[in-house]
Amino acid sequence: MSDGLVFQNQGSGNAKLWQAVIDSAISDWVRGPASHKCKAEYFLFEDELDFPFVCRSAGLDPERVRESLWTIRAHGVTEPESNVA
Repeated sequence: MSDGLVFQNQGSGNAKLWQAVIDSAISDWVRGPASHKCKAEYFLFEDELDFPFVCRSAGLDPERVRESLWTIRAHGVTEPESNVA
């Protein structure tokens, strides 16, 4: 189950569902098992089909989300409770 690292009760039920997908991917990237980290990292940083769709469905700008993630990545993922979006 997701820890709600990124989103705190924002948007409609549909948007919340997609926010949970992004939140879960970020959680896996930050502290998941190695196999989950690799898949999450690909989704968050390289995927050009599903990631933009999921972000837009969550009411987010995919480019802004990725910019935030790149910033976190550049500084190292040391603060798993960080708010990224």
